[in-house]
Amino acid sequence: MRISTRCDGISWLILTLAFATAFGVPCPAQEVGSVDLTTVTARTDLRRPGGTPPEGVSVTGTGSTLACFDSPHQAGALRVSLVSLDRTHSKVGDEPTFEVTVENIDSAPLRIPFSPHLADLQPENPGKKFAYSELQLELWVAASEVWSANTGGAISLYGAEDHAGTMATLRPGESVRIIGKGKLALPDEGRNVRLIHAGQVVDRVYARVSLYSVEALLTATAAATVRREVCPGQKQGQSVPIVLSVPKQ
Repeated sequence: MRISTRCDGISWLILTLAFATAFGVPCPAQEVGSVDLTTVTARTDLRRPGGTPPEGVSVTGTGSTLACFDSPHQAGALRVSLVSLDRTHSKVGDEPTFEVTVENIDSAPLRIPFSPHLADLQPENPGKKFAYSELQLELWVAASEVWSANTGGAISLYGAEDHAGTMATLRPGESVRIIGKGKLALPDEGRNVRLIHAGQVVDRVYARVSLYSVEALLTATAAATVRREVCPGQKQGQSVPIVLSVPKQ
């Protein structure tokens, strides 16, 4: 994982802003960090009190998610752009490498989780409840403006304020770059599947992110999580055209 340093060229920045203001030229986002998940083995397995459950003992898990939907309590605003895929002709089941930028387009700083290693956030006592933040990035496949579905694969980043180096600050106009692998699929059933087999062609892929505040508690044989979605406004940036071969029905 690599975190880039901030630029100190104040004079250059002042001149750039003056030019952009005078001539209406949009300023590109300043990239302040990047993470390449294709080169990292993420540590996500959590320890359990008492160690590994004995053979034959079942392990259970429960979880709940409190979603934002159209919450009036938005926290910041982001622009999410799919910069590239490593292929433009694909078939269902392919795992393309992608690059996504996440930019703060609000007027205030925003903190986001930026580590692939969930296990590093667990307390020394594995039976103690702990909290962390999660950023979930999903690839969406779309057919023109007719339909779209989050079936392009997903990755997650994690962080906690009491674990140095796991959170990133995006000041206004700053962005981070995320590189990972997706997995192209189609909806299992419903209207979108019928449209596909009626000839509605999948022609582009784009990205979206969700932010969550999570609490987790583990016992020897069970796990419970509560995920509360944080509510940044979100603007869709660049998408990537694609030709997706679909199996015949």
